Amino acid sequence: MKQPIKESGMEFNGLEEKRLSWIEKSDIYERVGEGIKTVEFIYLSEEENILLVEAKTSCPNVANKDDNEEKQKKYEEYYSDVADKFIDSINMFAATALGRNGQCDNVGEKILQKSTYTENEIKFVLIIADAEESWLGGPRAELELRLFRYRKIWKADVIVLNKKMAAELGLVAG
Repeated sequence: MKQPIKESGMEFNGLEEKRLSWIEKSDIYERVGEGIKTVEFIYLSEEENILLVEAKTSCPNVANKDDNEEKQKKYEEYYSDVADKFIDSINMFAATALGRNGQCDNVGEKILQKSTYTENEIKFVLIIADAEESWLGGPRAELELRLFRYRKIWKADVIVLNKKMAAELGLVAG
C-alpha cells in the first residue's frame, strides 16, 4: 500500500496500490499536465468499478448562488473546475489504458492488466468533507447536468458523498 492520500482534510487509506492510479502524482501527469485538470485519484474497486475520486472541503450552496455576482462567479468556477477534472481524468485514463501515454510507473498493475473494461461501471465520485447528507442532492444534480454527454458516452454515474459516507465505503479514514 502507498502512503495515505491526504486531501481536503481527509485521509484516503487502505487503497491497494495495484488498484490505484494517483493521477495527481503520476509520471503521466508530469509529462502532459500543463493545462490538464485531474481528480485526486482513480481507483479500481473490489467490485471492479472504476472510481474517479475528487475531494473538496466544502461546496457552494445553490440556494444562494444568485445572491450576488461574486457568489455566481464562485459557483460557476467551482462546478466548472470539478467537471473539467472528471472530463480530463477519464480522457487520461482511457488514453493510458490504450497505451497512448507511454510507460506508466504510477498506475496500479490491476488497472493496466485489464484487457477489457466493458463490464466495469464508471463512477464520477465527489466527496465533500463537510457537507450534510441531506444537502448532497444539489451538487449531484449540478454535476449530472454538466457531465451529461460524458455520462452518456461512458455510461457513468455521478456520486456525491460526505466524509462520513466515504468512510462507510472504506475510502476515507473515519
